[in-house]
Amino acid sequence: LEFDVQMSCQGCADAVRAALDAAPDVKLLELRPQEQSVLVETTAAAERVRELLENSGCRAVLKGMGASSEGERGLRGSRGDPGGVWG
Repeated sequence: LEFDVQMSCQGCADAVRAALDAAPDVKLLELRPQEQSVLVETTAAAERVRELLENSGCRAVLKGMGASSEGERGLRGSRGDPGGVWG
């Protein structure tokens, strides 16, 4: 999941990192304060991750959803048909 996160200083970025590090089901992949962007890998719902980000004191908006090679199977239909959601 990729989020736009309003981070105006290094303290904001540190708070975002701490909030995500405290969640065992969220893995922080990229934290880019200058681009105001956060990329995570998670089994949690996007809304839960957004709440974690906002609880750090920063506004957050889901920017996009993607999948790794392994994760793509989970986004397809249950029989592996291509009718699933792609982001």
